[in-house]
Amino acid sequence: MSPSPTTRMPRAQRRTQLLELATQVFTRKGYHGTSMDDIAAAAGVTKPVLYQHFDSKVTLYLEVIDIIAVGLLAEVREIGAFEGDTTQRVRYGITRFYELISVQNALRLFTGNESISDEVQERASAVLDQMAIDLAEVLTAFREMSTAQSRIIGRGLIAATQTTALLLHDAQDDVEREEILEVTSAFMVHGLAGFTPREGTAATGSALGADAPSSS
Repeated sequence: MSPSPTTRMPRAQRRTQLLELATQVFTRKGYHGTSMDDIAAAAGVTKPVLYQHFDSKVTLYLEVIDIIAVGLLAEVREIGAFEGDTTQRVRYGITRFYELISVQNALRLFTGNESISDEVQERASAVLDQMAIDLAEVLTAFREMSTAQSRIIGRGLIAATQTTALLLHDAQDDVEREEILEVTSAFMVHGLAGFTPREGTAATGSALGADAPSSS
């Protein structure tokens, strides 16, 4: 239960509480769907008290982004501790990403379609770039690539993982979820070359193993 408006807290503790509640409300309702009144009500304080800590909704939102970014980046780097081949790493990464999105849907603050401000967009883009680089480095730990290549591949992996998470969320049962994971992991690791060519077409070659070297 939220404290009553008369409950007094040390300033630092109150600020932490406001940030935690703001994160929950922004994540649930989005930026434009959230008002400072909503956050004040969730915290059981008056709006003037909220403005004593944050001079605007944008300022508060930026701090929320910074807090969530720390958690997201830690989750991405944690994937690196997983032992397994490339396909297993990708599968594990997709699963962890899905779990993260299912629990708190935090990524919507970075990749939603809301237009807020240039400062917010720049901050969110910087976080996504770092996530992309970290994710690419983790999932392709045995592949040589430049920072620019890592950023491109990582952004692509994040977008694909988001889509996969939505598919997993809408899956009817474990059998369907298993198929989604199998197909997505194979495609992320090998692209179309990961699937056996159809007979009678111009495609050549055979499906690649998880970490088998190509003949090119």
